[in-house]
Amino acid sequence: MNKLLFEINKLFCFYKASKVPVLEINDFNIYAGERVFIIGQSGVGKSTILESLGLMNNTIKNKNNHLNKKNLNATFNFKDESFLNIWDKGEENLRKKRNKNFSFIFQSNNLFKSMSGYQNIISGSLIGSYDDINKIKSKAAHIVRDLLPDLNLKDGKDFDIVKMSGGQRQRVSFARAIITGKDILFADEPTGNLDWYNADKLMKYLDEKLGEDRTAVVVTHDIEIALNFATKIIFIDKVQKNQDGVPHFFGRISNQTIYKKQDDKWHNKDNIMGKSAIRDELRNKFLPK
Repeated sequence: MNKLLFEINKLFCFYKASKVPVLEINDFNIYAGERVFIIGQSGVGKSTILESLGLMNNTIKNKNNHLNKKNLNATFNFKDESFLNIWDKGEENLRKKRNKNFSFIFQSNNLFKSMSGYQNIISGSLIGSYDDINKIKSKAAHIVRDLLPDLNLKDGKDFDIVKMSGGQRQRVSFARAIITGKDILFADEPTGNLDWYNADKLMKYLDEKLGEDRTAVVVTHDIEIALNFATKIIFIDKVQKNQDGVPHFFGRISNQTIYKKQDDKWHNKDNIMGKSAIRDELRNKFLPK
C-alpha cells in the first residue's frame, strides 16, 4: 500500500459569505501515486475540494462559529498533519507548504504574458526554491529541451505567449507544472479548452511524466478522460436541503460515490463494473434529478 497523503472524514467545506456548507465529505483518502479524477455537475464543489486540498482557500475554518462547530469531529490531514491546524500557522507557513509539495494546472493557464514560453515553463522551478539559481536554470533547461518536442513546441523558447494559440498555452502550463518535480499535481479542468485528440494526448503525456510515485488530483467534466486515466474516480453527488425554508444545494462525497480501478475493473462498494457499465452509471448521475 502506497503512503497515505490525504485523509478526510466528516468534513464540511464552506466559504466566508456562506451560511451553509457547499461540500460535505464523509470519507475520502488519497494515496501516493494515485490518479484521482473528480467529476460532477456544476456547482457541487469540484473546485472547492481542489482549493481546500491545495491550500489555496480556507474553506474549513472562519469566524462563523455555527459552521466551525460542524468540523469539531472532522479529520482533515495531509501527511498526518491536520489542515485545521495548518491554517492557524499563518500565510508564510501555507506558502512554504504549497511550494514544497504542490504544483497546479488551471484551465485559464495563469501564464505570464511578459515572458516567453520557455520562461513561463521554468518559472515554477524558480519560485520558492533555495537552490542556486544558475543550477535551477541549467536543470530546467535540460528538462524543457526534452519536454518541448513532446508537446509540439520545439521553438517554444522564442514564442511570445500572446501569439500562442490556446492549445499551445495549455501545453506550456502542463510543462511548467510537471518540471517542478513536486509530489502532488492539482489540475482544474486542464483539458477543458482542448479538442478530444489533444486532450487525450496531453493526458497521456502527463501520466507518463508523473510516473508511479507522483500523485495527480484532476477536476474534469470529461467522463472519458476520467475513465481512461484515473485510478480513482470521485463523483460529487448533488444534494438538496432546506435552510430556513429555502432550498439549498450542495455537494457530497461518500463511499457510494467513489470508484476505484483494479485489474481493469471498477469497484464501487460491493459492486464490480466494467468500463461500459460505469460509463453509463456516471452519465446517468450527471442527468438533472
